[in-house]
Amino acid sequence: MYNDPNLKQIVDIVPKEQRVRQPFQQYTPVPLVRNFMNIRPFMAKKAVEKANETNSSLLTDLFRTKIASMGLAMNQEATPDVLYPTGFPLIDYLNGFIAQELDPLTGQLIDYYNTGITDGSYVALVSNTNTGKSTFANQLIANIARPFPNSSIFIDDIESGMTDVRRRFLSKFPTEEYDKRYIVRNSGVTAENLYKRIKYISDIKTKERPNDFLYDTGRRDIHGKPIIKMQPTLYLVDSIAALMPENMVDEEELTGKSYGAQVASVMAQLFQMIIQLLKAANIILIGINHFSQDIQMGPFKKPPEVPWLKEGERIPKGRKATLLANNIYRLDNSTRLNIDEGYKIEGSIVKFSLVKSRSSGIKKPVKMVFEFINGFDPWLSMLEYLRENKMLYGAGASLSFEPEKLFKFSFATFKDKINNDDAFREAFRLHMLPILRSIPREVDRTETADMHFKEILHSFY
Repeated sequence: MYNDPNLKQIVDIVPKEQRVRQPFQQYTPVPLVRNFMNIRPFMAKKAVEKANETNSSLLTDLFRTKIASMGLAMNQEATPDVLYPTGFPLIDYLNGFIAQELDPLTGQLIDYYNTGITDGSYVALVSNTNTGKSTFANQLIANIARPFPNSSIFIDDIESGMTDVRRRFLSKFPTEEYDKRYIVRNSGVTAENLYKRIKYISDIKTKERPNDFLYDTGRRDIHGKPIIKMQPTLYLVDSIAALMPENMVDEEELTGKSYGAQVASVMAQLFQMIIQLLKAANIILIGINHFSQDIQMGPFKKPPEVPWLKEGERIPKGRKATLLANNIYRLDNSTRLNIDEGYKIEGSIVKFSLVKSRSSGIKKPVKMVFEFINGFDPWLSMLEYLRENKMLYGAGASLSFEPEKLFKFSFATFKDKINNDDAFREAFRLHMLPILRSIPREVDRTETADMHFKEILHSFY
């Protein structure tokens, strides 16, 4: 069970072949106007020459020169995002996008699919109870960490909602590797010491031992420079609803509007501070939150706090602790699954709605198959996607994912064929690849998209 041969195939379901796009074109800067007022002529001339050589503006070049020796916090510039596969291709492509890199051999820009969870980001999973949030989160963090030898996993299980046996089972790590990677606590957690722990992790990675964590992602930016990142660190908070500020943990009076407002204010400040630490150290924070009931006091119904909440739902601990997330997934139970029907498993179908994403504009939900014992199943979830979108052929024991019906199965036998039939599994993978790649939206990069700036900037004034 710990050495599932299909795990790597799920994470690596998309091979590295890339599609060639338009040739890379060197940008030629507009000649600079040499009116430098208080700057000495000699310095100005040298700055202009250097700026022209590097295709940067005068101020940009002077600024970079000035802060070059000021340390990482001052001179670091943004690098392109790298997304990490979660082991669930539907979730990965839902949040993915088509990125570009420069091929240094051909001088051409080429496209690739950047899919998964963004490096150094905060991801919130929110829902009512019994949708599998904790199960999914534990599977996700293990899968992201799996390829990286120095990726560690920190879990604050504030609710003590999962046993150690269950967590080890879902991780699929051998005992020795699990013990090396995981640090779990289920008591003494406060919002303040959560921040301190993340700060310690950030300091170790970015200040004390950066060379031990840096790695070449294998990707390049649009100028051909290698994209270098820290190996990802995963931090799971389960749950934000149970997280409390330090000075309020022992308060006797735990109700009242003023108390709730104080908690929300402290949580908002702490999460704003935490967000600042994530990117540079590539710490991926996963926060689980539950909906609470929004009590209606007056005769008129209050509108939801945010559009994706339903009537009567509220986000505990204030909105900011959740809304600061780069990605917010809402989970809703859709269909109960019984052992004597369909997939022949005890579980449910859970609808994942990506209600906020800073990398994808896709808002269409996907349904994931949740088996109560083994967790969310990526293979059955992809089959459910085909069924939901009417992409299957035949019926009963003669179902097929392609019209020629070379590979037949039933809902009950599909997983067995995936596990034991290499040809069937490879055919299904190749069939799903273009379907998955159709989920991210194409970006219009044609020159006509940039043809009207002159009119917009000048002709209307």
